[in-house]
Amino acid sequence: MRRIVVAVVLVLLATGIVGSALGAEKYRRYVVRGEGISLAVPASWVATAGGVSPAVLDRLARENPKLAPFVRGLGGPNSPMKFIALDPKVRNGFATNVNVVVVPVRTGITFAQYRQALVAELRSVVGSEPIEQSVATIDGVRAARLRYRLRLTFGKSITTRTLQYAFLTPGRSVVVTYTTLPRFSSTYAETFGRSAASIRFTS
Repeated sequence: MRRIVVAVVLVLLATGIVGSALGAEKYRRYVVRGEGISLAVPASWVATAGGVSPAVLDRLARENPKLAPFVRGLGGPNSPMKFIALDPKVRNGFATNVNVVVVPVRTGITFAQYRQALVAELRSVVGSEPIEQSVATIDGVRAARLRYRLRLTFGKSITTRTLQYAFLTPGRSVVVTYTTLPRFSSTYAETFGRSAASIRFTS
């Protein structure tokens, strides 16, 4: 089975892709072009459909061999990463972010099989770290909801806290990933929750 999670976590350590932005805590809706999905993020966040540069991804893969199968191929014009938005307020060298990854899946896969595959992929990366699992329904669409910590290296070691919503839609997997530092989990809880609740699918 083709890897489903792909962007388990994007560690964006203030690598120059975060620009300056101003604005109150208003939200702006973005349509992920060609994918039939939209979501809202704080209007002050920096959003792009261009993904992350191959150089950043190559370094992330080199320094984190367990992540290599997931992050290689995320750059470039055919990248499965279709959208990323970052908080320009960098904290401890880390840019809190949300990204959307879309990959094809085999026809006939059930939601239970999909969820099991997600957890198996995550387990191969996070090891013995706990993975909190539940099922959520957003705008009538069921999602696997996953929360976990991941220790990574990108010049320096860092531990991230990640919240994912994984949707099985006809012929494809859509994974929306929210990542911050553990100490700021409560700070971003409302932002992540509000953004996740805004996810919408169109035919």
